[in-house]
Amino acid sequence: MSTDGAQDILSDLFTTKTNSVERITKVTEKAPTESFNATIMREARVEIGKLHTQSSNYLTNEIEESTIASAIDKVLKKKGEILSDIKRAGLIVQLKQDLTGWGPLQSLIDNPEVTDIHCYDYKTVVLQRGKDSESTGISWPSHQSYTSFIDRLLLSLDRSISTQQHTIDVSLPNGIRINAIHESVCGARGPYLSIRIPRVVKADLETIINYGMAPRKIVDYLAAIVRSGKATIIISGETGTGKTTLLRCLSTLFGPRESIVSVEDTPEVNCQHQFFRCLVSRPANMEGAGEVTLQEHIKATLRMTPTRVILGEMRTPQAAESFLESAQTGHVGLSTLHARNAKETLVRLESLLGRAQKTVSTDIIRQQIALAVDVIVWLFREKGTGIPRVGEIIEVAHFVEGVIQVRPMFSYSYHHNRPSWRVESWSSQFDKELLNDGLSLSTFPSELYVDNGIPQGDHQ
Repeated sequence: MSTDGAQDILSDLFTTKTNSVERITKVTEKAPTESFNATIMREARVEIGKLHTQSSNYLTNEIEESTIASAIDKVLKKKGEILSDIKRAGLIVQLKQDLTGWGPLQSLIDNPEVTDIHCYDYKTVVLQRGKDSESTGISWPSHQSYTSFIDRLLLSLDRSISTQQHTIDVSLPNGIRINAIHESVCGARGPYLSIRIPRVVKADLETIINYGMAPRKIVDYLAAIVRSGKATIIISGETGTGKTTLLRCLSTLFGPRESIVSVEDTPEVNCQHQFFRCLVSRPANMEGAGEVTLQEHIKATLRMTPTRVILGEMRTPQAAESFLESAQTGHVGLSTLHARNAKETLVRLESLLGRAQKTVSTDIIRQQIALAVDVIVWLFREKGTGIPRVGEIIEVAHFVEGVIQVRPMFSYSYHHNRPSWRVESWSSQFDKELLNDGLSLSTFPSELYVDNGIPQGDHQ
């Protein structure tokens, strides 16, 4: 289609009969400057924002073109300015893109291969497919439109960033996580915006099996242990390896009459269970008051008679101490932790607990861990494919002669030119529970495979 044809369509879409003739006769010969357009768009956003501030669907709701056109006309009238139909239509299209959905980022959100989006400033947007970063060429027309976009995202979740509250972590109901950092602490760039998109959207076991996170038999093993209600499980791994996704999938296995309480900094578990309750931490306000910590919430759960306690992530020594103490007293739990392998998870737990209990000996700390933790599942993201995989599973046994005894159960390898998992043990401390679920490790082959094909490129 020719440029003239496209302009004609835009004119037909957005020209109003009542003022089109007047607008054309009064149009100025000189094209508006970029700063003029930015001013009009900024003030039009304010007008539209007055109508949508209270809308819970502000992030995803489609704003009518007539609403955008009215806001622009109102600003132009206030300033005594007139635009041609073509330039007015261009502003409407640009403002509509900025104000609805994910704006310039929509194509990245819709791309199933993109796992993370990082915005350094208004003209630099980087995507990640797994761990690999790529420039996108996507940008906003100005710094102002970029900061307005961030404000809108946070406004839809009743949050905002400022010099006083310079970092915000929030999650959408669909699991997308947003981190925003105010430009006052970003050096020469900023504000920074990071978006993490979980690509295992549906939280159930079949989804993670089909996605290739682990073979069916390994998932069946984890499912049987979770259903038994007798094991506290720590899911560990580096950032972006699917820890929360796996936790959410396992949480679908809780019994229908169980009582579940989650404790999180940002609500992410979203357990779809009749008897699910969530406690969220709260930072202190500008006066330094009103803080509610994870450890306070974990202690509160003990008075809520839960059968399961979920700690979204072990971030602080105090939260780790409270969670492990809860597990020791019979409250079966699930939590996530950053670590580079399964055994390092125990070291991280020891480090966190040691910082919370500085006067307690190492032996006592290790004994507490052995009493509290039953299974560790370590995840990683496969190089080349970017697929999150179960890397190791170990069972934690007793504390003997200064050492926490562990039993390796499964470990990832790359064999016969495809991802595979070695069965490291054909017996478990949960053999009885596994048999009750119709599962016997003694029948497992020495190697297990996923069903979704062979990854291309490098592996690890």
